Amino acid sequence: MAKIIKVGKKKAEKITPPAEANLFMVLGDRPRFTGKRIITMNQQAAPSSMRSLTKNASLKVASIRDFTAGTTDYLEAFSQGDGIYFDSFKIAILNDGNEEQVNFMNDRSTGTASSFETEPERFVYALPGAPMLNTPSAAATFITDNNNATWGVQAVKVLQSSFTGKGINVAVLDTGLNLAHPDFARLTIQSKSFIKNALVEDKNGHGTHCCGVAVGAINKKTNQRYGVASGANLFVGKVLSDKGSGSDSGILAGIEWALLNKCRVISMSLGADVKPGERFSPAYERVARTALQKNCLIVAAAGNESQRQFGLINPVGHPANCPSVMAVAAIDNAFKVAGFSCGGININGGQVDIAAPGVNIFSSWKGKKYHTISGTSMATPFVAGIAALLCEANPGVAIASIWMMLGQNALRLNLPSTDIGSGLALAK
Repeated sequence: MAKIIKVGKKKAEKITPPAEANLFMVLGDRPRFTGKRIITMNQQAAPSSMRSLTKNASLKVASIRDFTAGTTDYLEAFSQGDGIYFDSFKIAILNDGNEEQVNFMNDRSTGTASSFETEPERFVYALPGAPMLNTPSAAATFITDNNNATWGVQAVKVLQSSFTGKGINVAVLDTGLNLAHPDFARLTIQSKSFIKNALVEDKNGHGTHCCGVAVGAINKKTNQRYGVASGANLFVGKVLSDKGSGSDSGILAGIEWALLNKCRVISMSLGADVKPGERFSPAYERVARTALQKNCLIVAAAGNESQRQFGLINPVGHPANCPSVMAVAAIDNAFKVAGFSCGGININGGQVDIAAPGVNIFSSWKGKKYHTISGTSMATPFVAGIAALLCEANPGVAIASIWMMLGQNALRLNLPSTDIGSGLALAK
């Protein structure tokens, strides 16, 4: 459950994200930080530690129950407060302008069980598209879409699997879903929006595309298979706006919601740029560890900021660079790493764990349509869907073991592990 932090009358500086998430942006072109601060408490801190610190710093902490009569309504919580505290994660997000209070809290907590780390809250973005697509040579062996299935579904061997992910809760945190799309009519969908003044309905297309890949959608018109876990239960969290942008607070709320709904897999085709040498987020690492303890695997896109044709490999982005988040790279239909796919070049976190199809991926789209796009965003729901299949095939097995199985079952490719991790994820 979340709590509201009232931080006085001063409002955070309003920073407006770009109108559209540019498909061709590289590091530094998008605003990175919202102006807010993320506070991650010591894991051993008592539940009352954050309340005591914020009270001593003249920050008023109120329970979300004060606003919603016991329901977990994050949108109302965000609108009522100037900050938010997540009890289950021991993480708070405070508005800009409270540096003095944060310093006061730090002075009071240093060397005690209630000590904490701080970091800036980030803007996060959908990760579709790429400026350069790999073009296999005439001599290369590659897979193409056919009448039965897309090349990606064929590559990960979904059609050979006897499992569908039946009964497994899979959350897709993205721009939402085109709820009226005919390919999802067979599903009972639970959804929630974490974007202010926005419904779950996807007017961007990115979230609908990722949902189609994750939950094994089949084209109603052609019967072509383009997704993985056709029997899974779908939970749709809208954490990115219809322009494709959001912030850490909304994503953390979406993760908490997915955990409350006992999701076994959370798919996040979103992220923020990371610079060479930059450390992973302690807040997201805390959240991902908590998820693993609650038997849930977070799968996230490695990022699209590389331009390998020019020799530029950028590091795995946030939050996929956290050690306890499974980072997914993209390959093309010739089983080569995609030119845009980020690599494991940062020593302190940021490795690539596994790869999946991510170039020219066909799936569902907004307006009951279909679209073919590229990105590590497209690779991520392939892995999420395969994880659901493994969960069904191995009931009662801890999610940490499912992570291990994904790596053990992966197809080894003649490519560096820094680019594709264990290899190409395969359905079993």
